[in-house]
Amino acid sequence: VYGPGMLRGSVSRLSIASIVRDLQKSTQQVDAENLYKDAQTKFEFAGGTNPIKHIVYVIKENRTYDQIFGDMREANGDPSLVMYGEEITPNQHALARRFGILDNFYDSGEVSGNGHVWSTAAITSDYTERIWPIGYRGGERSYDFEGNVSNSIPLLLGIGDVNEPGTGYLWTNLATHHRNYRHYGEFVETTWCSGGAKAAPEAQEDESKHPCTVAEIAPGEALPSGAPSPYPWPIPLIYENRATKRELVDHFDPKFADFNLDYPDQLRADEFIREFSDFEKTDSLPEFMLVRLPNDHTSGAKAGKPTPKAAVADNDLALGRVVEAISHSKYWNDTAIFVLEDDAQDGADHVDSHRSLGLVISKYSPIRTAGPFVESGFYTTVNMVHTMEALLGLPPMNANDAYAPVMVHMFSGRGEQPAFVADHRNEKNGLMYQVNPSGSAAARQSARLDFSHADAADSRVLNRILWRDAKGKAAIPAPVHRVIPAALSAGRQDD
Repeated sequence: VYGPGMLRGSVSRLSIASIVRDLQKSTQQVDAENLYKDAQTKFEFAGGTNPIKHIVYVIKENRTYDQIFGDMREANGDPSLVMYGEEITPNQHALARRFGILDNFYDSGEVSGNGHVWSTAAITSDYTERIWPIGYRGGERSYDFEGNVSNSIPLLLGIGDVNEPGTGYLWTNLATHHRNYRHYGEFVETTWCSGGAKAAPEAQEDESKHPCTVAEIAPGEALPSGAPSPYPWPIPLIYENRATKRELVDHFDPKFADFNLDYPDQLRADEFIREFSDFEKTDSLPEFMLVRLPNDHTSGAKAGKPTPKAAVADNDLALGRVVEAISHSKYWNDTAIFVLEDDAQDGADHVDSHRSLGLVISKYSPIRTAGPFVESGFYTTVNMVHTMEALLGLPPMNANDAYAPVMVHMFSGRGEQPAFVADHRNEKNGLMYQVNPSGSAAARQSARLDFSHADAADSRVLNRILWRDAKGKAAIPAPVHRVIPAALSAGRQDD
Protein backbone atom coordinates (compact mmCIF):
# COMPACT_ATOMS: atom_id res chain seq x y z
CA VAL A 1 0.00 0.00 0.00
CA TYR A 2 1.32 3.44 -0.93
CA GLY A 3 1.49 5.45 2.29
CA PRO A 4 -0.16 8.68 1.12
CA GLY A 5 -3.07 6.62 -0.18
CA MET A 6 -4.02 5.90 3.43
CA LEU A 7 -4.37 9.57 4.31
CA ARG A 8 -7.87 10.97 4.24
CA GLY A 9 -9.28 14.46 4.38
CA SER A 10 -12.75 15.87 4.91
CA VAL A 11 -14.76 18.95 4.07
CA SER A 12 -17.58 20.17 6.31
CA ARG A 13 -20.25 22.76 5.63
CA LEU A 14 -21.46 24.77 8.61
CA SER A 15 -23.92 27.61 8.62
CA ILE A 16 -22.57 30.90 9.90
CA ALA A 17 -25.71 31.34 11.99
CA SER A 18 -25.19 28.03 13.82
CA ILE A 19 -21.52 28.83 14.40
CA VAL A 20 -22.38 32.15 16.01
CA ARG A 21 -25.22 30.64 18.03
CA ASP A 22 -23.25 27.64 19.35
CA LEU A 23 -19.72 29.05 19.40
CA GLN A 24 -19.13 28.74 23.14
CA LYS A 25 -20.66 25.27 23.40
CA SER A 26 -18.80 24.01 20.32
CA THR A 27 -15.52 25.42 21.59
CA GLN A 28 -15.99 23.64 24.90
CA GLN A 29 -16.73 20.39 23.06
CA VAL A 30 -13.56 20.69 20.97
CA ASP A 31 -11.50 21.45 24.07
CA ALA A 32 -12.95 18.43 25.87
CA GLU A 33 -12.48 15.99 22.99
CA ASN A 34 -8.87 17.07 22.51
CA LEU A 35 -8.16 17.06 26.26
CA TYR A 36 -6.82 20.62 26.07
CA LYS A 37 -7.97 21.44 29.59
CA ASP A 38 -7.35 18.02 31.10
CA ALA A 39 -3.76 17.76 29.92
CA GLN A 40 -1.13 18.46 32.54
CA THR A 41 1.21 21.12 31.21
CA LYS A 42 3.62 21.67 34.09
CA PHE A 43 6.30 19.34 35.39
CA GLU A 44 6.13 18.32 39.03
CA PHE A 45 9.61 17.19 39.93
CA ALA A 46 10.12 15.48 43.27
CA GLY A 47 12.68 18.11 44.28
CA GLY A 48 10.34 20.96 43.47
CA THR A 49 12.44 22.48 40.67
CA ASN A 50 13.41 21.38 37.17
CA PRO A 51 16.86 19.73 37.34
CA ILE A 52 17.22 19.17 33.57
CA LYS A 53 19.91 21.32 31.97
CA HIS A 54 20.90 19.09 29.04
CA ILE A 55 18.93 17.26 26.34
CA VAL A 56 20.20 14.46 24.10
CA TYR A 57 17.78 13.80 21.24
CA VAL A 58 18.26 10.60 19.21
CA ILE A 59 16.52 10.18 15.83
CA LYS A 60 16.37 6.70 14.30
CA GLU A 61 14.80 5.38 11.08
CA ASN A 62 11.50 3.81 10.10
CA ARG A 63 10.26 1.25 12.63
CA THR A 64 6.77 0.81 14.09
CA TYR A 65 5.93 0.00 17.69
CA ASP A 66 4.83 -3.59 17.01
CA GLN A 67 7.88 -4.36 14.88
CA ILE A 68 10.09 -3.79 17.94
CA PHE A 69 7.93 -3.77 21.08
CA GLY A 70 4.99 -5.96 20.08
CA ASP A 71 6.40 -8.74 22.27
CA MET A 72 6.17 -6.70 25.48
CA ARG A 73 3.00 -8.12 26.99
CA GLU A 74 2.93 -5.44 29.66
CA ALA A 75 1.62 -2.97 27.06
CA ASN A 76 -0.55 -2.77 23.94
CA GLY A 77 1.41 -4.84 21.45
CA ASP A 78 0.72 -7.58 18.91
CA PRO A 79 3.30 -10.40 19.14
CA SER A 80 2.35 -11.66 15.68
CA LEU A 81 3.79 -8.49 14.13
CA VAL A 82 7.14 -8.52 15.92
CA MET A 83 10.07 -8.52 13.50
CA TYR A 84 12.94 -7.41 15.73
CA GLY A 85 11.98 -8.47 19.23
CA GLU A 86 13.91 -8.64 22.47
CA GLU A 87 16.58 -11.05 21.23
CA ILE A 88 17.51 -8.56 18.51
CA THR A 89 16.80 -5.32 20.40
CA PRO A 90 17.64 -6.12 24.05
CA ASN A 91 18.75 -2.58 24.81
CA GLN A 92 15.58 -0.90 23.61
CA HIS A 93 13.47 -3.42 25.51
CA ALA A 94 15.50 -2.87 28.68
CA LEU A 95 15.28 0.91 28.28
CA ALA A 96 11.51 0.80 27.81
CA ARG A 97 10.98 -1.47 30.81
CA ARG A 98 13.30 0.61 32.97
CA PHE A 99 12.27 4.14 32.00
CA GLY A 100 8.73 3.73 30.69
CA ILE A 101 6.80 2.15 27.82
CA LEU A 102 5.00 4.59 25.53
CA ASP A 103 2.42 2.41 23.77
CA ASN A 104 0.33 5.20 22.25
CA PHE A 105 3.09 7.27 20.64
CA TYR A 106 2.88 8.26 16.96
CA ASP A 107 5.35 9.67 14.47
CA SER A 108 3.95 12.84 12.92
CA GLY A 109 5.66 12.18 9.60
CA GLU A 110 4.74 9.50 7.08
CA VAL A 111 8.17 9.29 5.44
CA SER A 112 11.69 10.58 6.05
CA GLY A 113 11.11 13.51 3.72
CA ASN A 114 8.62 15.12 6.06
CA GLY A 115 9.52 13.04 9.13
CA HIS A 116 12.85 14.73 9.70
CA VAL A 117 11.14 18.11 9.44
CA TRP A 118 8.42 17.16 11.91
CA SER A 119 11.09 15.76 14.23
CA THR A 120 13.07 19.01 14.27
CA ALA A 121 10.47 21.71 13.61
CA ALA A 122 7.13 20.36 14.94
CA ILE A 123 5.61 21.41 11.61
CA THR A 124 6.35 21.16 7.90
CA SER A 125 6.19 23.66 5.07
CA ASP A 126 3.56 23.94 2.37
CA TYR A 127 6.24 22.99 -0.17
CA THR A 128 7.10 19.82 1.75
CA GLU A 129 3.51 18.64 2.03
CA ARG A 130 2.88 19.27 -1.66
CA ILE A 131 5.94 17.52 -3.05
CA TRP A 132 6.70 14.56 -0.79
CA PRO A 133 3.78 12.40 -2.05
CA ILE A 134 4.99 13.04 -5.61
CA GLY A 135 8.61 12.30 -4.80
CA TYR A 136 7.75 9.07 -3.02
CA ARG A 137 5.40 7.57 -5.58
CA GLY A 138 8.05 6.75 -8.16
CA GLY A 139 11.15 8.90 -7.96
CA GLU A 140 9.87 11.72 -10.15
CA ARG A 141 11.57 14.29 -7.95
CA SER A 142 14.91 14.67 -6.22
CA TYR A 143 15.22 14.29 -2.43
CA ASP A 144 14.29 17.89 -1.58
CA PHE A 145 14.64 17.49 2.17
CA GLU A 146 17.13 17.87 5.04
CA GLY A 147 18.50 21.07 3.52
CA ASN A 148 18.75 19.73 -0.03
CA VAL A 149 16.79 20.98 -3.06
CA SER A 150 17.37 19.67 -6.59
CA ASN A 151 20.50 17.80 -5.48
CA SER A 152 22.15 20.93 -4.11
CA ILE A 153 22.36 22.72 -0.77
CA PRO A 154 20.68 26.16 -0.93
CA LEU A 155 22.81 27.38 2.00
CA LEU A 156 25.99 26.86 -0.02
CA LEU A 157 24.44 28.66 -2.99
CA GLY A 158 23.49 31.65 -0.85
CA ILE A 159 19.77 31.24 -1.47
CA GLY A 160 16.77 30.38 0.70
CA ASP A 161 15.49 26.84 1.19
CA VAL A 162 11.94 26.54 -0.14
CA ASN A 163 11.49 23.47 2.05
CA GLU A 164 12.16 25.28 5.35
CA PRO A 165 9.22 25.94 7.69
CA GLY A 166 8.54 29.60 8.32
CA THR A 167 8.85 29.12 12.09
CA GLY A 168 12.27 27.48 11.83
CA TYR A 169 13.75 24.45 13.52
CA LEU A 170 14.81 23.51 17.03
CA TRP A 171 18.30 24.84 16.34
CA THR A 172 16.79 28.14 15.18
CA ASN A 173 15.02 28.35 18.52
CA LEU A 174 18.22 27.48 20.37
CA ALA A 175 20.33 29.98 18.45
CA THR A 176 17.78 32.75 18.86
CA HIS A 177 17.89 32.27 22.62
CA HIS A 178 21.68 31.99 22.77
CA ARG A 179 21.82 28.34 23.84
CA ASN A 180 24.67 25.90 23.22
CA TYR A 181 23.90 23.04 20.83
CA ARG A 182 25.70 20.35 18.86
CA HIS A 183 24.60 18.15 15.94
CA TYR A 184 25.66 14.65 15.02
CA GLY A 185 24.55 13.76 11.49
CA GLU A 186 21.17 15.53 11.32
CA PHE A 187 20.89 18.17 8.57
CA VAL A 188 24.62 17.61 8.09
CA GLU A 189 25.73 16.15 4.77
CA THR A 190 28.70 13.80 4.57
CA THR A 191 30.91 13.52 1.51
CA TRP A 192 32.58 10.13 1.33
CA CYS A 193 36.03 9.09 0.20
CA SER A 194 34.56 6.15 -1.72
CA GLY A 195 32.63 6.55 -4.96
CA GLY A 196 28.99 7.48 -5.31
CA ALA A 197 26.78 10.52 -5.63
CA LYS A 198 28.46 12.27 -2.70
CA ALA A 199 32.04 11.25 -3.40
CA ALA A 200 35.11 13.33 -2.60
CA PRO A 201 37.01 15.14 -5.37
CA GLU A 202 40.15 13.51 -6.68
CA ALA A 203 43.42 14.18 -4.89
CA GLN A 204 45.43 17.14 -6.14
CA GLU A 205 49.21 17.40 -6.56
CA ASP A 206 50.20 16.58 -2.97
CA GLU A 207 48.24 13.40 -2.28
CA SER A 208 49.68 13.13 1.24
CA LYS A 209 47.56 16.14 2.26
CA HIS A 210 44.33 14.75 0.82
CA PRO A 211 41.98 13.30 3.47
CA CYS A 212 41.18 10.36 1.22
CA THR A 213 44.51 8.62 0.83
CA VAL A 214 42.45 5.55 1.75
CA ALA A 215 38.84 5.30 0.58
CA GLU A 216 37.57 2.67 2.98
CA ILE A 217 38.49 0.29 5.77
CA ALA A 218 38.70 -3.29 4.58
CA PRO A 219 37.74 -6.19 6.86
CA GLY A 220 40.49 -6.70 9.44
CA GLU A 221 42.07 -3.29 8.91
CA ALA A 222 42.25 -0.75 11.73
CA LEU A 223 39.13 1.18 12.67
CA PRO A 224 39.43 4.77 13.97
CA SER A 225 39.71 3.25 17.46
CA GLY A 226 42.76 1.25 16.37
CA ALA A 227 41.02 -2.11 16.73
CA PRO A 228 40.79 -4.37 13.67
CA SER A 229 37.48 -4.12 11.84
CA PRO A 230 35.21 -7.09 12.64
CA TYR A 231 32.84 -6.12 9.84
CA PRO A 232 32.89 -8.38 6.76
CA TRP A 233 32.12 -5.47 4.44
CA PRO A 234 34.26 -2.38 3.65
CA ILE A 235 33.59 0.64 5.89
CA PRO A 236 33.49 3.95 3.96
CA LEU A 237 35.57 6.85 5.26
CA ILE A 238 34.41 10.44 5.70
CA TYR A 239 35.95 13.08 3.43
CA GLU A 240 34.10 16.04 4.94
CA ASN A 241 30.85 17.11 6.57
CA ARG A 242 28.87 20.23 5.69
CA ALA A 243 25.97 21.82 7.51
CA THR A 244 22.86 22.31 5.39
CA LYS A 245 21.47 25.06 7.65
CA ARG A 246 23.08 28.37 8.62
CA GLU A 247 22.58 27.90 12.36
CA LEU A 248 24.40 24.55 12.24
CA VAL A 249 27.64 25.93 10.81
CA ASP A 250 30.31 25.37 13.50
CA HIS A 251 27.75 23.47 15.59
CA PHE A 252 28.28 19.92 14.29
CA ASP A 253 30.80 17.14 14.74
CA PRO A 254 32.92 16.92 11.56
CA LYS A 255 33.74 13.28 12.30
CA PHE A 256 30.17 12.00 12.71
CA ALA A 257 28.62 10.32 9.66
CA ASP A 258 25.19 11.12 8.27
CA PHE A 259 23.02 8.51 6.51
CA ASN A 260 25.11 5.71 5.03
CA LEU A 261 24.04 2.16 5.80
CA ASP A 262 27.53 0.74 5.16
CA TYR A 263 28.81 2.80 8.09
CA PRO A 264 28.05 0.96 11.36
CA ASP A 265 26.10 2.75 14.06
CA GLN A 266 28.80 1.50 16.46
CA LEU A 267 31.23 3.94 14.86
CA ARG A 268 28.68 6.72 15.26
CA ALA A 269 28.31 5.79 18.93
CA ASP A 270 32.12 5.70 19.28
CA GLU A 271 32.39 9.24 17.96
CA PHE A 272 29.56 10.63 20.05
CA ILE A 273 30.97 9.03 23.20
CA ARG A 274 34.46 10.39 22.38
CA GLU A 275 33.15 13.95 22.17
CA PHE A 276 30.88 13.47 25.17
CA SER A 277 33.88 12.35 27.23
CA ASP A 278 35.82 15.43 26.14
CA PHE A 279 32.91 17.67 27.10
CA GLU A 280 32.75 16.00 30.50
CA LYS A 281 36.47 16.55 31.10
CA THR A 282 36.17 20.26 30.27
CA ASP A 283 32.76 20.70 31.92
CA SER A 284 31.41 22.10 28.65
CA LEU A 285 28.54 19.82 27.62
CA PRO A 286 26.14 21.62 25.22
CA GLU A 287 22.59 22.12 26.43
CA PHE A 288 21.16 20.34 23.39
CA MET A 289 22.68 17.51 21.36
CA LEU A 290 20.95 15.86 18.39
CA VAL A 291 22.23 12.42 17.41
CA ARG A 292 21.30 10.49 14.27
CA LEU A 293 21.41 6.68 14.43
CA PRO A 294 19.93 5.54 11.10
CA ASN A 295 20.86 1.91 10.59
CA ASP A 296 17.58 0.36 11.74
CA HIS A 297 16.47 1.46 8.25
CA THR A 298 18.40 -1.62 6.96
CA SER A 299 19.75 -2.40 3.48
CA GLY A 300 17.08 -5.01 2.90
CA ALA A 301 18.48 -8.30 1.63
CA LYS A 302 21.21 -6.72 -0.50
CA ALA A 303 24.01 -9.25 -0.91
CA GLY A 304 27.14 -8.60 1.13
CA LYS A 305 25.44 -5.98 3.29
CA PRO A 306 24.32 -6.45 6.92
CA THR A 307 21.24 -8.61 7.29
CA PRO A 308 18.18 -6.72 8.51
CA LYS A 309 18.57 -8.31 11.94
CA ALA A 310 22.26 -7.34 12.02
CA ALA A 311 21.49 -3.74 11.10
CA VAL A 312 18.77 -3.42 13.73
CA ALA A 313 20.98 -5.09 16.36
CA ASP A 314 23.81 -2.69 15.52
CA ASN A 315 21.44 0.25 15.94
CA ASP A 316 20.13 -1.16 19.22
CA LEU A 317 23.56 -1.54 20.78
CA ALA A 318 24.63 1.92 19.61
CA LEU A 319 21.66 3.43 21.41
CA GLY A 320 22.37 1.38 24.53
CA ARG A 321 25.99 2.52 24.56
CA VAL A 322 25.01 6.19 24.20
CA VAL A 323 22.63 5.91 27.16
CA GLU A 324 25.23 3.98 29.15
CA ALA A 325 27.86 6.68 28.61
CA ILE A 326 25.52 9.48 29.64
CA SER A 327 24.08 7.67 32.65
CA HIS A 328 27.54 6.85 34.01
CA SER A 329 28.70 10.45 33.71
CA LYS A 330 28.41 13.40 36.06
CA TYR A 331 25.66 14.71 33.78
CA TRP A 332 23.20 11.94 34.66
CA ASN A 333 21.70 14.20 37.34
CA ASP A 334 20.68 16.90 34.85
CA THR A 335 20.28 15.21 31.46
CA ALA A 336 17.22 13.81 29.70
CA ILE A 337 17.45 11.57 26.63
CA PHE A 338 14.65 11.44 24.06
CA VAL A 339 14.48 8.76 21.35
CA LEU A 340 12.13 8.36 18.39
CA GLU A 341 11.95 7.22 14.78
CA ASP A 342 11.60 9.99 12.19
CA ASP A 343 8.69 8.01 10.73
CA ALA A 344 7.29 4.49 10.85
CA GLN A 345 7.33 4.03 7.05
CA ASP A 346 3.99 2.28 6.73
CA GLY A 347 5.21 -0.72 8.67
CA ALA A 348 3.10 -3.38 10.33
CA ASP A 349 1.31 -2.28 13.50
CA HIS A 350 -2.07 -3.42 14.80
CA VAL A 351 -3.08 0.09 15.93
CA ASP A 352 -1.80 2.44 13.23
CA SER A 353 1.03 2.59 10.71
CA HIS A 354 2.20 5.84 12.38
CA ARG A 355 2.52 4.25 15.83
CA SER A 356 6.15 3.92 16.72
CA LEU A 357 8.61 3.55 19.54
CA GLY A 358 9.41 6.49 21.75
CA LEU A 359 11.69 6.59 24.77
CA VAL A 360 12.10 9.25 27.44
CA ILE A 361 15.09 8.45 29.62
CA SER A 362 16.30 10.25 32.72
CA LYS A 363 17.15 9.79 36.37
CA TYR A 364 13.63 11.10 37.06
CA SER A 365 11.72 8.43 35.14
CA PRO A 366 9.08 6.77 37.35
CA ILE A 367 9.91 3.47 39.03
CA ARG A 368 7.25 0.80 39.52
CA THR A 369 7.60 -2.06 41.99
CA ALA A 370 5.27 -4.33 40.01
CA GLY A 371 6.10 -4.25 36.32
CA PRO A 372 7.21 -1.34 34.15
CA PHE A 373 5.57 2.06 33.98
CA VAL A 374 3.23 2.12 30.96
CA GLU A 375 2.16 5.49 29.59
CA SER A 376 -0.83 5.09 27.28
CA GLY A 377 -1.59 8.76 26.90
CA PHE A 378 -1.76 10.02 23.33
CA TYR A 379 1.57 11.52 22.26
CA THR A 380 3.23 12.37 18.95
CA THR A 381 6.53 13.69 17.69
CA VAL A 382 5.27 17.20 18.42
CA ASN A 383 4.65 16.41 22.10
CA MET A 384 8.22 15.20 22.39
CA VAL A 385 9.56 18.36 20.76
CA HIS A 386 7.51 20.56 23.08
CA THR A 387 8.67 18.57 26.11
CA MET A 388 12.32 19.19 25.21
CA GLU A 389 11.66 22.89 24.69
CA ALA A 390 9.82 23.18 28.00
CA LEU A 391 12.60 21.45 29.93
CA LEU A 392 15.17 23.88 28.52
CA GLY A 393 12.95 26.90 29.10
CA LEU A 394 12.53 27.59 25.39
CA PRO A 395 9.29 29.00 23.95
CA PRO A 396 7.32 26.93 21.42
CA MET A 397 8.17 27.45 17.76
CA ASN A 398 4.60 27.43 16.44
CA ALA A 399 0.99 26.63 17.35
CA ASN A 400 1.58 22.88 16.98
CA ASP A 401 4.09 22.53 19.78
CA ALA A 402 2.47 25.32 21.78
CA TYR A 403 -0.75 23.30 22.12
CA ALA A 404 0.87 19.86 22.43
CA PRO A 405 0.83 18.68 26.07
CA VAL A 406 4.26 18.01 27.50
CA MET A 407 5.14 14.50 28.66
CA VAL A 408 5.07 15.31 32.36
CA HIS A 409 4.44 11.76 33.59
CA MET A 410 7.77 10.62 32.22
CA PHE A 411 9.46 12.81 34.86
CA SER A 412 7.30 11.87 37.84
CA GLY A 413 9.92 9.74 39.58
CA ARG A 414 12.00 10.60 42.62
CA GLY A 415 15.29 10.89 40.77
CA GLU A 416 16.42 7.41 41.77
CA GLN A 417 16.91 5.72 38.39
CA PRO A 418 20.36 4.06 38.39
CA ALA A 419 22.81 4.16 35.51
CA PHE A 420 22.10 1.92 32.51
CA VAL A 421 24.42 -0.87 31.36
CA ALA A 422 24.31 -1.74 27.67
CA ASP A 423 23.61 -5.31 26.57
CA HIS A 424 26.35 -6.51 24.17
CA ARG A 425 24.89 -9.96 23.46
CA ASN A 426 24.53 -9.41 19.71
CA GLU A 427 28.09 -8.18 19.44
CA LYS A 428 29.38 -11.20 21.36
CA ASN A 429 27.29 -13.76 19.47
CA GLY A 430 28.19 -12.27 16.08
CA LEU A 431 24.67 -11.34 14.98
CA MET A 432 25.76 -7.76 14.23
CA TYR A 433 28.30 -8.99 11.69
CA GLN A 434 26.09 -11.27 9.62
CA VAL A 435 25.69 -10.38 5.94
CA ASN A 436 23.05 -11.20 3.36
CA PRO A 437 23.82 -14.06 1.00
CA SER A 438 23.70 -13.66 -2.76
CA GLY A 439 21.48 -15.49 -5.19
CA SER A 440 18.10 -15.16 -3.51
CA ALA A 441 15.11 -13.42 -5.04
CA ALA A 442 15.17 -10.94 -2.15
CA ALA A 443 18.85 -10.20 -2.83
CA ARG A 444 18.06 -9.51 -6.49
CA GLN A 445 15.15 -7.26 -5.52
CA SER A 446 17.29 -5.41 -2.99
CA ALA A 447 20.08 -4.90 -5.54
CA ARG A 448 17.65 -2.84 -7.61
CA LEU A 449 16.78 -0.56 -4.67
CA ASP A 450 18.50 2.75 -3.96
CA PHE A 451 19.89 3.02 -0.42
CA SER A 452 21.89 6.22 -0.98
CA HIS A 453 19.70 8.28 1.33
CA ALA A 454 16.80 7.76 3.72
CA ASP A 455 13.77 6.39 1.88
CA ALA A 456 15.38 6.35 -1.56
CA ALA A 457 14.33 2.70 -1.70
CA ASP A 458 10.70 1.96 -2.59
CA SER A 459 9.11 1.44 0.83
CA ARG A 460 6.50 -0.97 -0.52
CA VAL A 461 9.14 -3.29 -1.93
CA LEU A 462 11.48 -2.91 1.04
CA ASN A 463 8.73 -3.59 3.57
CA ARG A 464 7.83 -6.83 1.77
CA ILE A 465 11.49 -7.89 1.73
CA LEU A 466 11.89 -7.17 5.44
CA TRP A 467 8.66 -8.97 6.32
CA ARG A 468 9.66 -12.11 4.39
CA ASP A 469 13.12 -12.03 5.96
CA ALA A 470 11.68 -11.84 9.48
CA LYS A 471 8.42 -13.80 9.15
CA GLY A 472 8.93 -16.22 6.29
CA LYS A 473 5.73 -17.19 4.50
CA ALA A 474 3.36 -15.57 6.99
CA ALA A 475 0.83 -13.36 5.26
CA ILE A 476 1.83 -9.72 5.05
CA PRO A 477 -0.70 -7.70 7.07
CA ALA A 478 -2.48 -4.77 5.49
CA PRO A 479 -1.43 -1.37 6.84
CA VAL A 480 -3.74 -0.03 9.54
CA HIS A 481 -4.80 3.56 10.03
CA ARG A 482 -6.89 3.89 13.16
CA VAL A 483 -4.99 6.09 15.55
CA ILE A 484 -6.27 6.12 19.14
CA PRO A 485 -7.01 9.80 19.75
CA ALA A 486 -6.48 11.63 22.98
CA ALA A 487 -10.09 11.44 24.16
CA LEU A 488 -10.25 7.65 23.71
CA SER A 489 -6.77 6.61 24.84
CA ALA A 490 -6.27 4.57 27.96
CA GLY A 491 -5.90 6.46 31.20
CA ARG A 492 -2.43 7.42 32.36
CA GLN A 493 -0.88 5.58 35.25
CA ASP A 494 -0.53 7.74 38.31
CA ASP A 495 0.62 6.87 41.79
